[in-house]
Amino acid sequence: MVAGIAATRLRWSLKRGLTTIGLDEPVEILARHRDERLRTGIIDAADRSWHFTLYLNATGTELLACSGVKREPPSKVGAQKLQL
Repeated sequence: MVAGIAATRLRWSLKRGLTTIGLDEPVEILARHRDERLRTGIIDAADRSWHFTLYLNATGTELLACSGVKREPPSKVGAQKLQL
């Protein structure tokens, strides 16, 4: 389920032209852990400009993947979408 959510997040972000970090890699990594229980965590930058998602093993002792999406004003996102 987590791999599917990450894939949806990747498609959604690309469609809207958002700036991302490492969003494609978690999809591949999580697909390899499809049958395992996983934990997720969220970290927001102090200035709230970036939103990061952490993907951890079931015990929370191993970081499997991490991705980030830059929070951009709606007007900027719309302008980027028009340029694509």
